[in-house]
Amino acid sequence: MPAYGARDTAAAAGVPATSYQGAEGDNVPPTLQTNSSTRRVFSAVALSAVALAGAAFASGRVSGGASGVSLLDAYSHSDAVPPPGEITNEHSLFVSNELERNNGFRIGQGYLPWVHLAEVYVPTLMQVEEPKENVTYTWEMTTAGEFNSFEADGDGSVEMLFKEAGWHTVKLGGSDGSKSTFSVMSKFVRREVRNLTTGALDKFLDTLHTVYTTSQADGEKMYGPKYRSIERLVSEHLRGAADKECDHWHDDAGVLTHHVAYTLEMEQSLQSVSPAVTIPYWDYTIDAYEYSTDWTESPIFDDDWFGTASPDNADHVLETGRWAYTEVTKGALETSPRNPYGLLRSPWNTNPHPYLMRSRYVGNQLDGGWTMPGCSDFESAWEYTHLSKYFSNLNGYLHGPVHIMVGGQWWDNPDYEMVMTYGGELLLASKWLWRQGYVRCPEACSADMPSQDCVCSCPSEHLTEWADESWPRGINAYKFLKDVGLFNMSHEFFQNYDDDALAGTSYIQADFSCDGSVNETTCYDRVLKSLCHVGHAGEMFTSAAPWDPIFWPIHGFADRYLALKRLKADKGTTTLVKEWAYAHLVDDSTGESPSDTRHVCDWSEVDKGSMSMPDCYVGTCAGHHADDILPMSNFLGLGETYTNMEFLNFTDPTNDLLPYTYDTFDYYPACDKQGIRFWQDEY
Repeated sequence: MPAYGARDTAAAAGVPATSYQGAEGDNVPPTLQTNSSTRRVFSAVALSAVALAGAAFASGRVSGGASGVSLLDAYSHSDAVPPPGEITNEHSLFVSNELERNNGFRIGQGYLPWVHLAEVYVPTLMQVEEPKENVTYTWEMTTAGEFNSFEADGDGSVEMLFKEAGWHTVKLGGSDGSKSTFSVMSKFVRREVRNLTTGALDKFLDTLHTVYTTSQADGEKMYGPKYRSIERLVSEHLRGAADKECDHWHDDAGVLTHHVAYTLEMEQSLQSVSPAVTIPYWDYTIDAYEYSTDWTESPIFDDDWFGTASPDNADHVLETGRWAYTEVTKGALETSPRNPYGLLRSPWNTNPHPYLMRSRYVGNQLDGGWTMPGCSDFESAWEYTHLSKYFSNLNGYLHGPVHIMVGGQWWDNPDYEMVMTYGGELLLASKWLWRQGYVRCPEACSADMPSQDCVCSCPSEHLTEWADESWPRGINAYKFLKDVGLFNMSHEFFQNYDDDALAGTSYIQADFSCDGSVNETTCYDRVLKSLCHVGHAGEMFTSAAPWDPIFWPIHGFADRYLALKRLKADKGTTTLVKEWAYAHLVDDSTGESPSDTRHVCDWSEVDKGSMSMPDCYVGTCAGHHADDILPMSNFLGLGETYTNMEFLNFTDPTNDLLPYTYDTFDYYPACDKQGIRFWQDEY
């Protein structure tokens, strides 16, 4: 079995015929123009020119069968190919649904290339523009080879329901002998969660709850092979993000492709239960503006929606509402990292309580020192012109604070408490020490073992190099922190003790309450003690974040933001260098983070339970190369797999084959209110 994300050697290689390229790859053929006339002229042979194309299409690779299936051949017999063009039409057609008519704009606000665009599972009005008097009209719609006939109303209009994404043929005939054939594209449409009707919101949340409460085995029996239980999905995220070697999903170029594909995997699971459901996106710039004094008052966190943002109980468990006592399970049938109690949690999160938890405090610091990412943040990020910065910013300050602010971190023992954590960097630093082997967590704790006894620690065997009897616990904590790289990886948090950086004292002194009665060695010892202890964190601030239902609307917002940049770059009104890369924090002199380490730790020679150390080296984590294969697949039902590059091109918002789109691309109501319109060409 190949390493994480690696392409199977049996799969054909080759330069992808895509609109994006790898940083070290050869130049690739330019993408064909995606206007409607081009789409209607080219047949299946032109599929390599649409956004997905990629090496999968160029090579005809499908991962599911031994002999393989030609994707070009597969698509030539599917509705992915545009039906016959509108060459001799005698009528003009207008397509809309009630939501579009009420909102005053079409799906996608005119950014999308399809002349006729319908929403899957939403009644769609087909209207003849300027119908003739005394002429009756009949309609016919073809999907997947099935014909459906409709009688028109007196004005020639008819309402249709499209039940599949992709191309559809709509035929119109008049009693005067006139005939027309139209090509209609249909997409699932994702909306901002507050713009859903009450019925649509309830349907989404109810269906999501089904996924949280139905096992994989039972779900597959009831709903089919695309069903994914929350246990299976959490396990998938843990395998990627909680691997001791490195983080295969975050802090490098694969962050967005993994999470957008992961969201689509969940969306298709929901659709196996309820076919009309999509995952809404959460525009938290609204909450940053409307609830700037207390984001927890947002309706997002109502009991009937996603539940209390910061439960007021000692265990931080959601106790009320739709998601009360959401179980964090052991997922016996899933293979993934677990915590010492066997729960599907990060191995370093030794929390024994089997329920979803949240806290808006990181230590004693409200929101970990963060504010909800707002319009000015997205405005600043918009100015960058390289894809690498979008990956980095969407991994970091445009998205990461939401995870920290909802998840939080706390300690069982008040001796480990601190005032500030600088954005949760203490936890990130603990994870770095855990991957290097300095922090070790119990492999198993009995169910009745108190959490205070089931904790991570820094074994003395690994600290002998820093032995110094003049220090409180016989370890020179200052030298240890410096030698393992933490002084370089967190310029703000691990500053020198005497730096005059905060009201006449250092961050270290302020964070760990090192007043005049505490000397320097004791203060640094407190830092090391807290790092080794790790503590507990709410799900959103861990590798098991998908246990929290608020996880799911977040990444569509990032996808939509980048989609707008791509659309405007294609029109030449902004610049986006489309090269596979990642802007590591150190690359632009903004300082490093304990999570953005660019290190890989090889544990393959370390026996289970051994105190041997891994071999750590500078490198790119598997899962982040352009040609690494994503663990999510089969979005088109053909058994196809995707590399990072292929999936990036698959999610081109103008791609015929992409099953979803967004209701809007440049509608940011909170930004409008503040006069921040970063998307405008003249802004």
